[in-house]
Parts: sequence; C-alpha cells; structure tokens
Amino acid sequence: MKQIAQAIKNRDALQLSLIAQSKPYKKSEQIPKKAIEVFNDLFKQLRATFPAMMSMIKDQEMLDELRRQWVKAIAENEIYHSDQIEAGMRMARKHEKPFLPSPGEFISWCKSESANLYGLPSASDLYDLVMTFRGRRFQFAKPEEYPWKSNAEYWLVTAVSSKMSSGHLTVNEAHKVCEHEIKKLTKKIDNGFSIPEPVPQVQKNVIASSPEVAKQHIAKIRAMLKASH
Repeated sequence: MKQIAQAIKNRDALQLSLIAQSKPYKKSEQIPKKAIEVFNDLFKQLRATFPAMMSMIKDQEMLDELRRQWVKAIAENEIYHSDQIEAGMRMARKHEKPFLPSPGEFISWCKSESANLYGLPSASDLYDLVMTFRGRRFQFAKPEEYPWKSNAEYWLVTAVSSKMSSGHLTVNEAHKVCEHEIKKLTKKIDNGFSIPEPVPQVQKNVIASSPEVAKQHIAKIRAMLKASH
C-alpha cells in the first residue's frame, strides 16, 4: 500500500505500471495469460496517452479493479492482435480528453477501426447498402451481377438481406444484424481469412408433379379438411 501511495504521490508512471502488472488475480478468475500480456503492454501506452489517469487512481484497490476490468474486456472480446490494439490507440490519440476511456469504449475503438482498416463499412453504411440493393436487385438476373464495390460488400449485403427477408426484421433489428455481420467478418479477417469473390448461388429447381399426382394430393387435403370439421 505504501508503495502505490508513494508512486501516486510522485506521479511515478513507471513504478505504477510495474505495480499494475505484478498484482495477481483471484484463483477463481480464469484469466487467459495472453490477455494479461496484452494489457501489460497496453497499460504503458495508455498512461502515456492519458496523463490524467494517474490522478484518478487513489489506492491499490482501485488499481487492481482497473486492471481486472481491462483484462476481462480484452479476453471477452479477444483483442489479442497488435493491429487491433494499434487501431484502438489511433482513436485514443485523437481523444480530446486526458482521462482514461472505459474498457468498453476502447474495445469499440479497436473493433471499429479494425473494420475500417479492412475497408468494411460501418453498420449504418451497411444498412444503407442493403436497402439500395434490395431496391435494385430485381434489375439483375443474379446477385453476382449487381455492381458490387468489393467482395466484402457482396457477402455482407447478401447475408443481411437474406436475414431481413427470412426474419421480417424491424429497422433496429436489421441494424443489429449489420453490426453482427461486420464483427463476424472482422474477426475472421483478424484470424487470416481471405474474402472470396462472389459465388453464384445454387437455384432450387422445382419439379412439377403430374396431373395424377396433383389430384391425389388435392384429394388428401380435402379429406383432412373434412375430417377436421
């Protein structure tokens, strides 16, 4: 306790960083080692970017809780790649306030910037693209013939459009689907996935029944309706 109090009093960023990294977790908490390693490196960047964060840490308990929440956020959202961290830090350096953002806010920066880095649209932009596609799709024989700007746009738009049709989604629900599809594709790209080109969708062939078979089905339906009365 004296050690952290002295570090805070002296505004000793290095000492405070070392204390934050050395504090063990409760045995009941299953914290991935990788998440702890990411935080340890991230903490150094955060305290340099947000100098006022040290004035907000009053004691060891606050420091422990700060570390615990940040590591959990990193683990739960699987923010392990350097590109993701750098994306979040780019937003952090643009942040006008000198105070540390919440873990959730920083994670959202990592994800949104990662999507932008890969050339993916925002959720609102994707929704607009979907609605434009749905308004023009009947002008084209196949979805693949639509003037897509990228492979990612094809897969994202068609995926959302399909779910909108099958689920009869509201506007809010559609926006949530857009966010989900972007996050899902971003995560796949983070793991090395290469977005394929549009693939022609297999059309289901309808086999017409013979008149005799059709009459038999009609007779069965009539019998079922009669029995239900």
